[in-house]
Amino acid sequence: MAEEVLRSDAVLSQIDSQNQGGKIREVDEAKLSMLIFQFGEELFAFHGNQAREILPFHGVTWIPGATANIPGVVNLRGDVVAVLDLRHLLGLGKTDGAAFLVMLRLGDGRAGVIVDRIVDVAEIPVSLNGPALSTLDERLRRFAVSQFVYGERMVTVLDARGLLETVNA
Repeated sequence: MAEEVLRSDAVLSQIDSQNQGGKIREVDEAKLSMLIFQFGEELFAFHGNQAREILPFHGVTWIPGATANIPGVVNLRGDVVAVLDLRHLLGLGKTDGAAFLVMLRLGDGRAGVIVDRIVDVAEIPVSLNGPALSTLDERLRRFAVSQFVYGERMVTVLDARGLLETVNA
């Protein structure tokens, strides 16, 4: 019996040595840091360097004359910051129990974005991040910069700069 084990080990060793030439080797690939979040069943993301802070959402202070895209403002350590309702802006319906406020910052512009759920902060290989599909709804495509697959679901990467310009307009 011991002799059979030794023969099978020899056979496996021989197969391994033959396959070494064609063995796939991992190559370090550049990765993008993404903050993945959810609205209902849909997944979205911001580039990690654009999302500065994640806070529990406790509501906003309504301001007269605000548009439907901006339900109000929050006081963030003494600074008044506009809050953007992405669901409304992207045509995804009303917020149903938003749980988090993602603070975005690009240069001098900043705003809070209401999200339902934080899914992950993930490192995505650059090769998996492709252009946004042309079949996306027009309201969504306006702010979509790319898409990638996370698990088995499609994630749409949003343009934080474009969103902030909408808030500041």
